[in-house]
Amino acid sequence: MDLKQLQYFVVSVESGSFKKAAEMLYTTQPHISKSIKALEMELDVQLLERKSRGVEATEAGKKIYEYACNMLIDAAKIHAVEEEEDRVLRVASTAGDRFAALAGCYCEMHLEDGLKVWYQDSTVEELFPALHHHTIDVGFFYADQRRMTSYLQMIERKHLKFTAICQTEPFLYVGPKNPLYHAEIVTERDLRTLQYVQSQNAYVMPEMHLMEGGMDSLYYQNQGQVVVTNNRSLLTHMLRTTALVNVSSGLFPDILTGQGDIHAIPIQGMKDSITFGYVKRLRGDLPEEAVKFVEYVKEHLK
Repeated sequence: MDLKQLQYFVVSVESGSFKKAAEMLYTTQPHISKSIKALEMELDVQLLERKSRGVEATEAGKKIYEYACNMLIDAAKIHAVEEEEDRVLRVASTAGDRFAALAGCYCEMHLEDGLKVWYQDSTVEELFPALHHHTIDVGFFYADQRRMTSYLQMIERKHLKFTAICQTEPFLYVGPKNPLYHAEIVTERDLRTLQYVQSQNAYVMPEMHLMEGGMDSLYYQNQGQVVVTNNRSLLTHMLRTTALVNVSSGLFPDILTGQGDIHAIPIQGMKDSITFGYVKRLRGDLPEEAVKFVEYVKEHLK
């Protein structure tokens, strides 16, 4: 038995799927399955029940899960003691490239001071187990009110704590080819008439949850989306050269560039509808380097 096997088992239980666990741990599904099978043989007990839609812990597996979580947490604490003399910042964020650039500026300011940084882009669902297992110290995310209610329930179950930093809203981003280019505000009716270029991961973004709650989601899914891409350069190029539009957060707008030819237009009725903040472990204070970074983010947002 080793810690890697325990990590594979814990993440599989929490995600309910070997596939999702493999994606979160940057390995393959067969490797996850094989490692857990070896763990079951070593312990001589079935830990997971394999089902068509995923996996579920057996009664024995639920007990082992608790022990495994504690072992992983203790192992992380041991590594923390080993690194006591180092200044380490461990951060994850769902807020995109602009937030990552903000973190980069912070790193530039402190690298000569001996700061070591571990930073990753993440989904909200990935933040919670990462904190639970001490892989990161603080995670930043934003969500609409409906999703936030669900996330806060998950945060409580994981013995974590969320602190709001500010409220923000989604904006409609348009280029000079769009008839709404000089508009001061757009309405729900306007949104139904437009065609979109959206990020490939837009379905997890809170502004899309708001959009689909306030407009005809079938129109958006079947007719409205003309271009879907994970390439930021292509997205901005399409905004500049066509009448396509984009909906993104106004907090860290990756789309806005120094050229100033893409406009951000407020959407009527969506003012302060997204909450941005950070999540940490409930027990204990944030490490000193994480506290400094949180304060830096707050100061930037002022």
